[in-house]
Amino acid sequence: MFTLLLRKMRNTKWMVFCLLIGFIIASAMMSTIPIYMNASLQRMLIKDMEAFQEEYMIYPGAYNTSQVFRSDTDTASQLKALEEYNALTDKQFSELGLPDAGGKKVIQDTYLFCKSISVEDGGSPARLTLGGMSDICEHSTALSGRMMEKGKRPDGVFECMATEKSLKTNGLALDTIYEIANILDDRGSIKIEIVGLIDVADENDPFWAEGIDEAYTAAVFTDYDTMLDEMIPTGAVNIAKANNNYFIDYTRLDIAGLKTINSRYSAQKETFKKNDVGFTIPAMDILTDYAKRSSQLTLLLWLLQIPVILMIVFYLFMVSKLNIEQEKNEIAVFKSRGASNRQVLGIYALESLVLGVITAIAGPFAGLGLCRILGASNGFLEFVNRRAMPVKLTPEAFLYAAAAVLVFFVTTLVPIIPASRTTIVEHKRSKTKAHKLALWEKIGLDVILAGGSFAWLYYYKRTQAKLLELGVKDTTATINPLMFVASTAFILGLGLFLIRIYPLFIRLLGRVGNRFWSPAQYVSLNNIGRSATGRERFLMLFLVLTVSLGVFFANTARALNRNAEETVEYANGADIVLTEEWYSSKTEAARKNAGRSSNMGGGVSGKSADEEDTDTATVVTYTEPLFERFENLSGVKNAAKVFRRDGITIKSSKMNVVKRKAEKSDEKKREDFLDQDMNTKSSNIDRNVRLMTVQPAKFSEVINFEQRLLPTHINNYLEALAEYTPGVILSSSFKDYGLELGDTVECEWGANEPFDVTVLAFVDYWPSLDPYAEAKDGSYMDFAVMNFDYVNVQTNMEPYQVWIDLEDDASVQDFYNSVEEAHIRTTGMTSTKQDIITKKNDPMLQGMNGALTLGFITIMIMCIIGFLIYWILSIKSRTLQFGILRAMGMKYREIISMIVYEQILVSGVAILAAIFIGGITSELFVPLFQSILDVSSRVPEFAVIPQRDDYLKLYTVIAVMLLVGFLVLGRLIGRINISKALKLGED
Repeated sequence: MFTLLLRKMRNTKWMVFCLLIGFIIASAMMSTIPIYMNASLQRMLIKDMEAFQEEYMIYPGAYNTSQVFRSDTDTASQLKALEEYNALTDKQFSELGLPDAGGKKVIQDTYLFCKSISVEDGGSPARLTLGGMSDICEHSTALSGRMMEKGKRPDGVFECMATEKSLKTNGLALDTIYEIANILDDRGSIKIEIVGLIDVADENDPFWAEGIDEAYTAAVFTDYDTMLDEMIPTGAVNIAKANNNYFIDYTRLDIAGLKTINSRYSAQKETFKKNDVGFTIPAMDILTDYAKRSSQLTLLLWLLQIPVILMIVFYLFMVSKLNIEQEKNEIAVFKSRGASNRQVLGIYALESLVLGVITAIAGPFAGLGLCRILGASNGFLEFVNRRAMPVKLTPEAFLYAAAAVLVFFVTTLVPIIPASRTTIVEHKRSKTKAHKLALWEKIGLDVILAGGSFAWLYYYKRTQAKLLELGVKDTTATINPLMFVASTAFILGLGLFLIRIYPLFIRLLGRVGNRFWSPAQYVSLNNIGRSATGRERFLMLFLVLTVSLGVFFANTARALNRNAEETVEYANGADIVLTEEWYSSKTEAARKNAGRSSNMGGGVSGKSADEEDTDTATVVTYTEPLFERFENLSGVKNAAKVFRRDGITIKSSKMNVVKRKAEKSDEKKREDFLDQDMNTKSSNIDRNVRLMTVQPAKFSEVINFEQRLLPTHINNYLEALAEYTPGVILSSSFKDYGLELGDTVECEWGANEPFDVTVLAFVDYWPSLDPYAEAKDGSYMDFAVMNFDYVNVQTNMEPYQVWIDLEDDASVQDFYNSVEEAHIRTTGMTSTKQDIITKKNDPMLQGMNGALTLGFITIMIMCIIGFLIYWILSIKSRTLQFGILRAMGMKYREIISMIVYEQILVSGVAILAAIFIGGITSELFVPLFQSILDVSSRVPEFAVIPQRDDYLKLYTVIAVMLLVGFLVLGRLIGRINISKALKLGED
């Protein structure tokens, strides 16, 4: 049987090769899930750890233990306790099996004093701390003096080092010999000499993670072995405290290591507690929270692969079915010569098994290569030169590959089972029988899939809307796997509906133009119209699935990345938003008070206007800096003044203000139960209004704003504000309060006099003003936009923001440098470009971009291979037909024309329909991905806006596919031997 199998595989080597490619791609796709997931999570962990270190200045991989020793025990007992402590901590840390970045051991005696320093009558000697630290000389440098030598010198003196702060604290000096003794028993003593000032050799060395000055303010250092083996045995020095610090190399920490820490942390903490040992892992909160984030990313990557996996299953089924269709004659011959169903099935099962074994070995390595490429993805099909992802093969990758092989092994055997039961007589009869409707047509599977998916979509959207109404912001927990299955089912349903009605349309078209069609056109229409259950419909469905999923993936990735960028751009409002520190009357008062009292710190107060103006009776006068300095900074194209203030009051007799609550709390106070009208509180005053005043002309030149968020262009609103300066643009919530266009409202804040403004427009969105921003009382804040110059006349001048639009090629770093060179003291500065980079580096977004890019590439490869397989088999199976047509006088050019017409009617129509179906599916299902993101930042709303570049990429792949197909088909047709084809017909 094996010899027969080898001959069969050799005769159908291209089909076997295509099956093998499908197997390997499928296996690689499955194996990328654990590989890419682990690499993404590890990169996410590293970023979180680095952020922790920058914020707290603590090495996040620290594993710290400590123990306090009794001072009333003898030296032998202390040494024994220290030995037990060291053994316990070494054992506990080694059990974790984590990557080691070193460690250190410290013993200290905090009950020492200098006998050689005289003490005034009635005074007490200053306490001195002597610490022995392992490997201290290897991780330190001498700022002054020299490095100490280990051990006792011939003159009986021990060399030590100290920080400059420690010398000042203890009143010590370099190159001076001191006699130190225990403050509780000064009968014994040792001599030390501080030979140098110690400092950190490498700022990035975790050895000094706790800080040298912060942790050892009054300490004098010596070597650990010197203190343990030579100083302590003298009896003058004891052990008061011991610290064993271990350093985990978090850059090499993988998911397995995380699971080990999280699973054993509680047990180790309990063990240390029983032995009176202090134990801390500073970054433990990150590690415990990491389990939730990793599960979310794992689920997301899995769900993103669902459409691709279904597509690969369909591809393998199609290739296997086409292969069986080609070999039905051979199978019938086997059956006629006595082969049993089991033997026929065994041949094909053995073939799939051979391919599966090869795939199980090659698949994970192919997946590893894909992950290395995808690690550089900065967007959909966008790659940048960034630090490589820490990808590596894991046992899980091989398990996933083996599982994929098993599933696809079964998939390829499904078409063989009915074929193995067909005798040669039944096979010949099947060619002449009228084809019946397929099962899916009888039960209306197309309507079920499309209608069911749409119904589920309607239900899911209603559920999400209710959650948001209830104040639920974290909807990531509601991610439904059906979200991805439904989109694929919707595409499949529409594809099935297309191939249901398309043959009817072709037959109608053929009859209508029966008199006008050329021979090539007539044959093409006749072939397609008669293939109601043939391979053409299968190809059309395959192309609809692949191209539609390609469009869906492209639109999904574009929507996710676009939303990430738009969220940052909307929140910031401009390329640069800068606030300068202003000189004020409070600053002058603070300086005068500082001169009178030593208890008050000098310098300029960095408080904001909101903080400084809490006393509404006090008028604070500010000195406005020269604005032209900002216009002359590096890379600045335009600059505008923008004043913002929270908590202003707007009043109108027409208003009936019922504040919208951001969140509903289950907790109620006693007053809430006594309040009979707590749900309908209203007034004519709104005290939670966020004010923005702008210079209309300049503001329009600096903003980053999506025009789709407003019913008309934002410049129209700004023009109205410029023409009528005492006007105001209010958030749409004021319409619910009863205001209308043209109404006059009163505005007031701080120590300013109230002034009136007229309502010009109501809007839902405005640059940097979030309609879902929360006030302190939990209600949503409304907003108002006014004319900067008008408000400046009505109120006292207060510090404003400077919004800057940079040149397209401007460098943000050059801008920062120019701000420093101009001596502009900022209290806040935001860069949209830098924030977008930070947003795009989010592991969740990067993981989605990588998965979508991988899915798109896989689908396009499947599309090309499947397309070529179909047409090659189609041409080979029609060799007799082409030969007869050539013998009847049809020219080679007409044969090619016939193939072109068939390509247009089958492939062309399927591709156009697929682009349309993919677009519809994107409009319906892509917005659901917002539930995966942080919906607390719901501005701007998630939108599907197709990008021309994405479609150009898709069109390029399709064009290459069609071009290669034409070349291959033309070559095959040109090599047809007419006499051989006719002889084949005679046989």
